[in-house]
Amino acid sequence: MASFFHAGLGRKSNWLAGVAAFVGLAACATPSTSFPVIPEAQVQAAALIDQRASVEARLDRLARVQAIAWPLLVENVGLCHERRADRFGISIGNDRTIRSLADGFTLEQVNAIGYDASPVVLNVSAGSPAALAGIVRGSVPVRVGGTEINGEMKALNGALADFTELREKAKEADRSDAEGASELPVLPVVFRQPDGSELEADLAPETVCSIPINVSERDAVNANTGGTSVNMFRGLLTYMQNDDDVAIVVAHEIGHVIGRHVPKQRRNSYTSGMVVWGVPLALGASIFDGFFGSALERWAGVETPPGQAGMTRVLNGVLGTRSFEREADYIGMYVAARGGVDISNAENVFAAFSKLSPTSTYGVRTHPTTPERQLAIKAAREEIEAKRAAGELLIPNDWPFPVPLEEDAALAETD
Repeated sequence: MASFFHAGLGRKSNWLAGVAAFVGLAACATPSTSFPVIPEAQVQAAALIDQRASVEARLDRLARVQAIAWPLLVENVGLCHERRADRFGISIGNDRTIRSLADGFTLEQVNAIGYDASPVVLNVSAGSPAALAGIVRGSVPVRVGGTEINGEMKALNGALADFTELREKAKEADRSDAEGASELPVLPVVFRQPDGSELEADLAPETVCSIPINVSERDAVNANTGGTSVNMFRGLLTYMQNDDDVAIVVAHEIGHVIGRHVPKQRRNSYTSGMVVWGVPLALGASIFDGFFGSALERWAGVETPPGQAGMTRVLNGVLGTRSFEREADYIGMYVAARGGVDISNAENVFAAFSKLSPTSTYGVRTHPTTPERQLAIKAAREEIEAKRAAGELLIPNDWPFPVPLEEDAALAETD
């Protein structure tokens, strides 16, 4: 038995060696022309230029989205009920932040294109307190409050945390003071600008809707929310060159967040019996999406990327999904109007979606059809225009959450 086994293995090995030799000989074919051979040092230098440009392009997309979103977050603070926070409109990070942004880069590659462990300004939202103070991308925090930063992210985070605590204490004191509000503390800062000069400023944060607006580097023409933040996809930003069109989409997703749609969908699911069988269904749904999600989406005409809309989306709240999408469109129109967006052609955003996905005009399962959405948005636009003409506050009809009227008194603009 033993000798038979070894003899068979020997013959098999010889056969495999012969096949390998044949493949090796076949692979020895060479090009016929004398193309230029570039020295490796030049290739590496060119790679640094491309890698730096890749990071800058991602930062530019983030800057575009956050510039579009900033007035929406500022002017809708009255509708954001408990989702409010003080923000400077600035994003600061270091080499690890860039590495997560430029997925696939090593830390060494990030360091090679000019980022290290020191904090640096990556983005400033147009119109924000930081932008008005003159802080720009590439500015470096030198001193924040009374803390010398010395290139340490920990020191920066600590200084910002101390200021946040100080400001919250001042707000609490104002709420308990019957004589009225006093002036809130501001944050003195020193930044080294990209040209080498130093900028000193006193930053007073602005109260905004606390809804992070991010960019997902997916090519799908889409945006989504998990209930607390908004993700705008690269494909949508490429497809939509008009910032007002992008703002309508951002406002729609903000509508989902401030309308509390994700928790409501989950509650609908739970009350439908998923408390008992939700776990096995969740596991089965994720497996199903992994194998069949894309095909299901093509059939359903859903305008979302693979794995986002199939059975998993059904699990997370198919009960009422279309109604929540309708409400997000409606709330989003108010969010956009309050944020100064030109809504005169808002319905055309969904005309663009119908051109991209013809099935969306008749075959969607989780969203209203694009014709219905166009007509509904037109109706919302006309409602908003009528309120403006009458000098009424721009608040969605039957809005269920408290709105501080003192914050919204200036929003009743007339044409």
